[in-house]
Amino acid sequence: MATIQIKRRTTAGTGPLIGTVGTIKAGEPQVDFNGEHLYIAKADKVGSVGIPLADADYLKIPAVAKVDTQIDTKITALGLGTAATKNTGTGNGNIPILDSSGKLADSVLPKIAITNTFVVASQTAMLALSTAQEGDVAVRTDLNKTFILKTTGYATLANWQELLTPTDSVSSVNGSTGAVTITLAGLGGVPTTTYNTHVASDLHLTQNQRDILSNIQGTRIWNGTGSETVATQPLFDAAVILDAIKVYQVVDTNYTPSVIQYQIGIDTSKVLQPSSIIDGGTY
Repeated sequence: MATIQIKRRTTAGTGPLIGTVGTIKAGEPQVDFNGEHLYIAKADKVGSVGIPLADADYLKIPAVAKVDTQIDTKITALGLGTAATKNTGTGNGNIPILDSSGKLADSVLPKIAITNTFVVASQTAMLALSTAQEGDVAVRTDLNKTFILKTTGYATLANWQELLTPTDSVSSVNGSTGAVTITLAGLGGVPTTTYNTHVASDLHLTQNQRDILSNIQGTRIWNGTGSETVATQPLFDAAVILDAIKVYQVVDTNYTPSVIQYQIGIDTSKVLQPSSIIDGGTY
């Protein structure tokens, strides 16, 4: 891709372009490798004797190392602990805050439920599970069913809720039961051999039609999310780069009818290339 060079200080000293000579544009960046700062011009201005360019005309963005040093110095001066460098919140690296009840939000520390599973051979054994708590599960080997204690009170049968499982049996297929083999004829269609013969056949076409169909290649161009349809030719002409697309037509007569191919490319003089350089200049 093309290289963009920001206006940069190559003279001695540090800071942005200042003084009575020079012009800056709003949003124009300048980088000072000596002082390790990036400067952004706040507004358009032409330096002069009466109104020279000054530091106040720029936003000053220091390098990471300088910012780290400034933050560390401030933290040390205020006597803050390590938690002072963290934001509050529930994201990664944040410090969570207790709610009005003195608890952490469920999104930070979800409610904890410990579920035990008991395997029993009868209803009597299930109702005798004295250590069972709400949410515990009992697997009944006598019924091949599973129950969960939905509320406190292990000795009460009504407190145990059967866990339902969806049925997995198929009652019938196309009116047939048992081991069913599906065929086209069984579904009311033609025999499989007849269907396969029809699929592979082109006997209903003339030879000329077969030749034409065998040589057709479907091609379609339409606009998508990366393009826009304009209403008139003048609007189109005003919105495009003149002669930016190169088109080469190839007619292949080896086909009947002949196949027309188009090779399309972008004019290299109209676009930025890996060797291109956008130079913001020096000061």
